[in-house]
Amino acid sequence: MTDSTADLLAFALDLAEEADRLSMSFYRGEIGTTQKADGTLVTLADKAVEAMLRERIASRFPAHSILGEEQGFSQGATGEARWILDPIDGTHSFARGVPVWATLIACERGGTIEVGVASAPALGTRWWAGRGLGAWRAATAVRDGAPEPIRVSAIGSLTEAQILHGSHRLCLARWGEAFQGLLAGAWRTRGYGDFWGHCLVAEGAAEVMLEGDISPWDIAALQVILEEAGGRLTDGTGTRTIDAGYSVTSNAAIHETLLRALDPSRVR
Repeated sequence: MTDSTADLLAFALDLAEEADRLSMSFYRGEIGTTQKADGTLVTLADKAVEAMLRERIASRFPAHSILGEEQGFSQGATGEARWILDPIDGTHSFARGVPVWATLIACERGGTIEVGVASAPALGTRWWAGRGLGAWRAATAVRDGAPEPIRVSAIGSLTEAQILHGSHRLCLARWGEAFQGLLAGAWRTRGYGDFWGHCLVAEGAAEVMLEGDISPWDIAALQVILEEAGGRLTDGTGTRTIDAGYSVTSNAAIHETLLRALDPSRVR
């Protein structure tokens, strides 16, 4: 019998609880930071959390595939489902003691992300969603904290929008002067980066989040959270994907205007 979306989500939330305990045992302690071949950082927490998640998933769903930032892709027996993991999204923040980092857990079936969890224990907040089950947020620092539904804002003008972005350098390399012009015309801009900017859009605190260079594990969990909250996460053509190498996130009401601002040649 195939597990329901609700079953997968309940399991993902259990994984997040365990990941939070493990990651916080390293945070602001001895984290063993090293540099990978691509210049990015990895810590003992990245490795330990992903290893734990893989072990738990393989035990519960031995036929499922797994894609993770640290250990790559492992093919399941049936290809029925794929888990997509980022053990510590925001490793550079984690390494410097900045609390903006999270464990991202997603489950994909039939080419669609069904379940997503973003758990940020140092911020004391967890966001999650399941297809058809809505998007939610709860405090992790409060035992049995009541989940609350989240929803994107209704703002439909870039001049009234709060625009967030990841690395300014990478966004400038991706969109050039169009990016600069977008920021100049916005109500307010901030460079929060990583998972948090997308979650702020999902909960209506901002209207746009841009990432100039990104991997599937950075946004898989966030895509379903945003969509269940009423938002969009696409590439520059408006295609719903986690494989473009960059991402354009919005509250949906502003999305087409945003895409045209980033690519003035885009036809309405």
